Amino acid sequence: MPDESLTPLESLAVTLYDIGAVQFGKFKLHSGKKSRVYLDLRVLVSFPAALRQVASAYRTVLEWLDFDVIAATPLAGLPIGTAIALDMNRPLIYPRKTAKSYGTGKAIEGMYTIGDTAAVVDDLVTSGDSIIQMIAALKAGGLRATDAVVLIDREQGGVENLHAEGYRLHAIMSLSYLLSVLLEQERISEKKYNKAVKSLRK
Repeated sequence: MPDESLTPLESLAVTLYDIGAVQFGKFKLHSGKKSRVYLDLRVLVSFPAALRQVASAYRTVLEWLDFDVIAATPLAGLPIGTAIALDMNRPLIYPRKTAKSYGTGKAIEGMYTIGDTAAVVDDLVTSGDSIIQMIAALKAGGLRATDAVVLIDREQGGVENLHAEGYRLHAIMSLSYLLSVLLEQERISEKKYNKAVKSLRK
């Protein structure tokens, strides 16, 4: 049973920890940086209730944006994008990592019209490189994209790097916020919290 004294965002932060999406230890990130906390949001596919919570959180941001289609990043963003598309009843597309060498040879899956505006959704952002690459793929396919929405901002340059390219990043929550909720709700110790926060500044 969810704790009714928590806000929806606090409840979501606790849920992410409880399903094992927030892990503590010593990790090397895709960006090459080292961190004391790792976010494995791919586990959401095994927890339908948590995935619904996530889709609802994205909707609070997406409903204020102007777009024709949702564009999910493969592979981590695709289950989240699917959940959002069902929750908001909006069309979903996604670029392939490599264009098909058979059949239609599509580089982007799903139906869209040239000139459509896509709202990009991904699970999280660190440096922002993967989102920038995805937007380039969408533009190559004839789409427009200026806004990207992620569940968690790791606060390691993603917002600034996307802004420098002319894109807006909207994060449901920052990693420091997530950690502060876990500390407040006694899911993690103060020592673990301090180590994780310190690693964000490196």
